[in-house]
Amino acid sequence: MLFAILAIWFGYKKARDTGRNAFLWAAICGGAFIGIQLLVGIGAAMFIELGVAFAGWSEGLYEKYTWLISFIAIVFSFGGLLLIFRYLDKVPAIDEPYEPPPPTTFDTNE
Repeated sequence: MLFAILAIWFGYKKARDTGRNAFLWAAICGGAFIGIQLLVGIGAAMFIELGVAFAGWSEGLYEKYTWLISFIAIVFSFGGLLLIFRYLDKVPAIDEPYEPPPPTTFDTNE
């Protein structure tokens, strides 16, 4: 939970410092951190359940490796968060308004 709060805080600060919508990017960082953990957990559970159903694995396998699955989920969450932070570190280009060149003046003395 602490890491999710820190992800939201740092996402907010990085977005604010680069002129982006800070609240939106804070929500994206928090959602990505928690969402990646959920997806890794669900994927591991599906993999283990397929092994139980078709390969005859033990039914208590998920409980046995819960700590490993949680660790892998946190590592993937940090990886995803680092990718988002890398994107937020890039300062967006400011579009300068296009001004046409001044009209040409012809020298009439020649």
